[in-house]
Amino acid sequence: MAEAEKKPAYMKVTVDTPLFIDFEYWKTKEQNWRTLLTGYLCEEHYTQFKETVDSSDLIDVVDPETGEVEQKDVLIDCLFSHCARQNGFIQENGPLTDSIFRVLLSRGNQPLSSAELGDILNKNANTILKTVTSRNYRGIRAI
Repeated sequence: MAEAEKKPAYMKVTVDTPLFIDFEYWKTKEQNWRTLLTGYLCEEHYTQFKETVDSSDLIDVVDPETGEVEQKDVLIDCLFSHCARQNGFIQENGPLTDSIFRVLLSRGNQPLSSAELGDILNKNANTILKTVTSRNYRGIRAI
């Protein structure tokens, strides 16, 4: 990699820095990550998954625009495609950290900045930034 292409060892995170859920963090740091995620399922899917919470089933998902086939974790895909899209998934008076996590799930883990999250949750962007960067809460980190 050329000198000009190297990424800085330290990057200052601002309210405009995109954030996402790093599921690789979950897989390496959280022994019961599937159990934790199961708690975010809708009632219908919770019943379906509670029996197989330790399974690591993968499914083939076809991108409707490109036709590309990608293997995805069935639990995470179910959250993104159904459960996190249900009315009431983002709780108005829930804890801020949980609300941030739920918004990212509801958006299919598309990166959002603290400013964007603040607009969605009607919360202060600096408070969101401090909350998610003070510790690695549920694998939420900057890109």
